[in-house]
Amino acid sequence: MKKVFILLAVISFALCSCDGKGNNKNNGESAPQQIEQAAAIPVENLSDAILFKHEGTAKDVFPKDCDTICYLQGYLNDDDFPDLVLVATPRNPENMMTRSDGYEYNFNEPVLAIYFGKDDETYTLFKEYPNTIPGAEDEFTFVTVDSYITEEGVLRFGVEFFSSAGGSETDQNDYFFYFQDDDFYLIGTEKDGFSRYSGEGKKVSCNYLTKKQLTTTRNVFDETVKPTETWTDLPDEPLERLGARLLD
Repeated sequence: MKKVFILLAVISFALCSCDGKGNNKNNGESAPQQIEQAAAIPVENLSDAILFKHEGTAKDVFPKDCDTICYLQGYLNDDDFPDLVLVATPRNPENMMTRSDGYEYNFNEPVLAIYFGKDDETYTLFKEYPNTIPGAEDEFTFVTVDSYITEEGVLRFGVEFFSSAGGSETDQNDYFFYFQDDDFYLIGTEKDGFSRYSGEGKKVSCNYLTKKQLTTTRNVFDETVKPTETWTDLPDEPLERLGARLLD
């Protein structure tokens, strides 16, 4: 497998605010366009917590005996109370390995949890998401998490793939989620990769609200190579909910 880097950053995803010709469409709006509840892919069996507490203070809800992958505070809904995005990896001994120099590998599955804040400064678990955040499978892979929520309430996950044992490709996949109609919906993706040998790369940006895709090819080592852009239409499919699959 490959190295995984999770990033939640400011919403710089161009297609979330552009039409099929690249023109800006937001006009200062604070949130993406409305999402129809009926056009959403259902996700089952996410209501029962297996790792995180159902409620508590910011300090109390994080599980014990876990490695902290992500601990983020921001505003995800419209109640004006700060919310929490947490990712923890359990330290179950059967999935741990210690190197000869004492370094520990944790091959347990990371678990994502989202809490909504309340007026008494406590938090209530919205959902717990197993099988969503990728984890290391062997000693040649690593997982690092950096997280961010935009002012508009967009949650961005960036997953960077890298293997320390061979391979010439470096890839990063970004996922953009927005909370509306009582769930988090995938509104955009951006897949960017290049060869560490030749520098040849391709970025594919998809906006699932406008159903547009922009493919850009370029050479990251040679600025004299002019990038090329190609716009295409995406199929009119239901929006995907957070937790529907592994973000790999």
